[in-house]
Amino acid sequence: MNKIDNLVDINKRKRFPRIYRFNQFLRWFVIIFALAAIAYSVWVIFYMINEDSSKFHKIVPFVIIFLAGNSLMRNLFNVNSILFSEEKVVFRYLARKSVKIDWNSLKKMELNKSKQRAVKLFYQEGEDERSFIFILSFPNILEILNSIAEMCPQLEFDEFMEKVIISDKEKLRKRKNT
Repeated sequence: MNKIDNLVDINKRKRFPRIYRFNQFLRWFVIIFALAAIAYSVWVIFYMINEDSSKFHKIVPFVIIFLAGNSLMRNLFNVNSILFSEEKVVFRYLARKSVKIDWNSLKKMELNKSKQRAVKLFYQEGEDERSFIFILSFPNILEILNSIAEMCPQLEFDEFMEKVIISDKEKLRKRKNT
């Protein structure tokens, strides 16, 4: 079975509910390590640095705090897991409120060409049109994108997404071969 075959009718094969998530051991290790680095740097600033310390030794703890804080924020405020159910898709975070999007409210999916490559979903919530962005580095991203496309036949795609999503022609060809 090739990779395209794995993406055809993925929701029928893998069933609901289904969760995709980052490696939890790695995520929590990075969070704990970042907190420890920040705590140690603060301790160094208050107890190890004095007026005789070199400029290098005075600057390094602040650089460590900045880098560890950046890593900590990224791990706390980026999508941690994606839950697929028959009614909706839920994007969960560790330190932020989850985003729930009903399948019938999704309108468009496109590549967000910012500094960090991401997928932008447009959806209707009441009278408002909203957008949601999640990064392309999420595990099993092709499965996720094709699952969303399969659950929302009305979804519009940009040029990049049309190339990534398995088309109806490819699905028909797969079904004829089986």
